[in-house]
Amino acid sequence: MTIKKQIPYHYEHAPIPGGGYVTGFVFHPQKPDVLYARTDIGGVYRYDYEKSKWKSLMDHVTQTDLSESYPIAIGLNINHPEWLLIACGVNEDNKGILAISKDGGKSFTYEAIPTLVHGNLNGRGTGLRLIVDAQEDQTIYFASQQGGLLRSKDLGKSWESLEVQGEKYMTFIWQSKDAKTLVVGTAGVTTKQSDEERGHSVYVSYDGGSHFEKLWQPEKSHVVGSRMSGYVAQRYDDDGNYLYITFSETGRRSYVKENGYSCDSGDALAGRIIRYERDTEGKIISYREITPYRESETNEDLEYGFSGISSCKTQPGLLVATTLCKEDGDCIYRSYDYGEHWETVLDDLKLGNLSFVTSYMKPEYNGGHSILHWLSDIKINPFNGNEVWFNSGTGIFGSKDLMSTLPHFQDDTTGIEETVHLNVYSPPAGKVKLIDILGDLGGFAFEDLKVACDNSFADAEGNRYITCINADYSDLNPEVLVVTARGNWTGKTKGGLILSKDQGKTFERLKMPYGLSKEIDEKLRTIEQPNVNAGWVALSPDCDHLVWSIADNIELPMCTMIHSEDGGKSFKCCEIYNLENKRINHRGMKVFADRMNSRLMYGFDSEGSIYISKDSGASFKEYPVNQQLKGVNFALIDCANQTEIRGESGKEGIFYMALREKGLWKMQYDAREDQLSLKKLSDEDEIIYRIGLGVIRPNGDYFKEDKALYICGDLKGDYGFYRSLDEGKTWVKLSTEHQMFGDINSIEGDSRTFGRFFIATGSRGVLYGEPMSEEG
Repeated sequence: MTIKKQIPYHYEHAPIPGGGYVTGFVFHPQKPDVLYARTDIGGVYRYDYEKSKWKSLMDHVTQTDLSESYPIAIGLNINHPEWLLIACGVNEDNKGILAISKDGGKSFTYEAIPTLVHGNLNGRGTGLRLIVDAQEDQTIYFASQQGGLLRSKDLGKSWESLEVQGEKYMTFIWQSKDAKTLVVGTAGVTTKQSDEERGHSVYVSYDGGSHFEKLWQPEKSHVVGSRMSGYVAQRYDDDGNYLYITFSETGRRSYVKENGYSCDSGDALAGRIIRYERDTEGKIISYREITPYRESETNEDLEYGFSGISSCKTQPGLLVATTLCKEDGDCIYRSYDYGEHWETVLDDLKLGNLSFVTSYMKPEYNGGHSILHWLSDIKINPFNGNEVWFNSGTGIFGSKDLMSTLPHFQDDTTGIEETVHLNVYSPPAGKVKLIDILGDLGGFAFEDLKVACDNSFADAEGNRYITCINADYSDLNPEVLVVTARGNWTGKTKGGLILSKDQGKTFERLKMPYGLSKEIDEKLRTIEQPNVNAGWVALSPDCDHLVWSIADNIELPMCTMIHSEDGGKSFKCCEIYNLENKRINHRGMKVFADRMNSRLMYGFDSEGSIYISKDSGASFKEYPVNQQLKGVNFALIDCANQTEIRGESGKEGIFYMALREKGLWKMQYDAREDQLSLKKLSDEDEIIYRIGLGVIRPNGDYFKEDKALYICGDLKGDYGFYRSLDEGKTWVKLSTEHQMFGDINSIEGDSRTFGRFFIATGSRGVLYGEPMSEEG
C-alpha cells in the first residue's frame, strides 16, 4: 500500500449525549473555573465555562493503547492550577499509567504505576485516590484499587509502598495542609474478619505515612442480609474545619461481594456520614455522626448507602450529600450548619425540581421512572455556592441555584459523549442518514446528524430496548430494519428481534420461536430476561428471509441458528455442512445477507471458515478458503468482536473483511460458477481494525462501479483513519494525532455523501468525519 497524502478532516458527534457512568469530579481549590470529570470508560473531561461545554481530553488515544480511556483518579496541584495528573489503565500486565499534564490537559507525559489500574473495575465510584503533596510538588500519593497505598517522590518515576495495617484495597486518601496527617479509606478486604464480614475501612497517620492507626468509624450495622457486612469508607470532603467521610455497606443483591463498595455492587445498605474535628495541628480529636434521616427512619433500619459529600468555602456550613442505591430513588440532602440539620432538595421524581433536556433520559421513555442512579459523587463549586454538579450512571447533572428554596436540577452533558457504540450503518435511501447501534441505550436512527434523536428503538409505549448488537436492512427497501435487542432493566421490554417498517421510527417485537429445540428454548428464555444479548441477525433484500444467530453471551453457536421464510413470523433450524458434507453444529457462526440476491447468505465461523447458503439461510455449505484466515474468530459479538465485514451495496457476492493483524481482504462469490475467491488488499505488516464502504462521487449513485474504502488501521507504523478510491492500492490519511477517539468498534462510509464516514467508538460516542475542502 502507498500513503499518498493527508487530507484535513473535521469530526463531529452525532449527539446522544451523556450515556455513561461519570465517576467523579474535581474542582481546583484555588483557581476559579477549573473543573474536571472522570468517567469509567470515556476518559477525562474538562469543563469550558465560556462555552458551557465539556471538552474531552482523550481524543488522542489510539486503539493500540486505551489506558487513558479508563481513568480511576484525577489529581491536581494546589500551587499549579494547570497541572493535571490522571491515574488510568486497562489492567494489561497488571500495571497502570500516570498521565501528567502541565497545561490543563492539552498535552501529556507518561509514567508507569506498578499495580493494577482500571477505571471500569471495582472502586471506580469512590473518592479522591490521587493527591499531590501539599508541601512538595514532586511527591504524590495514590490509593490504588488492589495494590495498597503508593507514594512517589519524583512525580511517578519511582514508587514505594506505605503499609496501612495490611490493607490493599483502597478508596481514597486525604492530606492535611502541613502534610503530616494522612487519612485513607479502604474496602476492608485484605483485613476482612471472615468471608461474610469485612475489616476496618478508615485509617489515619500523623507522621506523613510512616505509621497508620485505625480511625473511629461506625460499628457493624443492624441491617440484615448484606452479602458482605461492615462499612466501607466511600468519599470525603474537607471544609477547613471538619473532615467529612461517607460510609456504605454492600447490599443484599450485590453482584460484587468481596470488594463491593460504591455502585460497583449495584446495591448498598446502611449508609452513614461522620464528621471529624481536627485541632490546629491536624490531629483528629473528635467525631460526630451527622447522617441525614427521613422522619420514618432510624439508624437501625436505614437501607441504602451514602457516597457523595461536598462543602463550599464561600458559604461556611453549606453541605450537600447523596444517597447511594436507594431503592425508591436516590436523594440529595442539603445542610447549612455543617450537617447538624438536613433538608431534602431532591428525592427522585417525588420531591424537588428535576427536568431532563436529553430525550432518552426523560421519564416517559423509562417506564415513568427517573433515570438517575449511582449518585456516587457531588461537588459544590468552591467559588460559587449556588453551582453544584453530581454524577449518574448516564451522565452529569447539576444546578445553578443550589441555595434557593427549591433548586432546579437538570442534565448538563453538552460535550459528553461516553456511549459504547457497536455498529453503524448508512442506508442508501430514506430520511435516515445513520443507523447507530449501541450499548445501554439500544439504538438511534439519525435523520439530522446535528440533532439528538427523540426516543428511538422503543416499543409503542415509549419503553426503550437496550444494548442492541447489530441491525440489518434491505438495500432494495431500506425502510425495513431488523435489530437484535436486549430487554431493559425494568422488564418493560424483552429481548429478541425487533422489526421496523418505517426505518426505525416504530418497532414491533417478533414472536419468540419456542419449540424448535430444548437448547434454543433455553437460550430464548434467557434472552427474555433483562439485559441479555439477543445475538446477530441477517435480512434478505426481499425482506422475507431472516437468519438469526441466537446468542450465548458473546458467542453465536451454530446449534442455535434459525431461519425464517416469512419475515420472522415463523422459524426453522438451519443446517450447516462442512467440506466433507457432514452436518456440524459445534462452532460459532455469524451470518450476512447478500446485498442484492435474496437466495444468498454467507456464514463466517469461529475458526476462520466461510459458508454459503443458496436457499436463503435454510442450509449452509463450507467452501475452501485461504489458510491465512484459519484461526480468525468471526463469531464473537458485543465488544468482543474483533473483525468487521461489509457487503458492497448494489453488488452480488462482494464483501470486505478487516481482520486486524491478518489484514484487509476482499471476498467475491460468483453464483453462476459457484466459485468463492479471496484477495488480500493489505501488506503483511499492516493491521486493519475496521472497514467501511462509501460512495465515491458527490451526489452520485451508490450502485455504480466505484466506491470508497474507509479503514481504521496501522499502515506501516502509522495508525489512523484512511480512505482509498482504488481498492486499497493507495490511501489518503484522514486523521491527525488529536483525531483518534480511543476504541473503535465499527466504521462505515456514507452511502450518499462523498467523503463522509461514520465512527462507532467504545468510549467517545458516534462521530462522523468530513473533508475540510472540496479536494477531499
